[in-house]
Amino acid sequence: MPQQALGDAMQAQAVSPEWPTAFYLQAAALFSLGMDSDAQETLKDGTSLETKTHRN
Repeated sequence: MPQQALGDAMQAQAVSPEWPTAFYLQAAALFSLGMDSDAQETLKDGTSLETKTHRN
């Protein structure tokens, strides 16, 4: 199930690259798969994108 969730989140990110939630969903799936460092990096990317979005 986490692998499918990761695929779905990656697809959402490809369709809507400016949607921070896609990054958070991807990070949650990565954490579930034990890929903590990748998940943390993805969370940083999503947070950065969300911060940039709210500044404009």
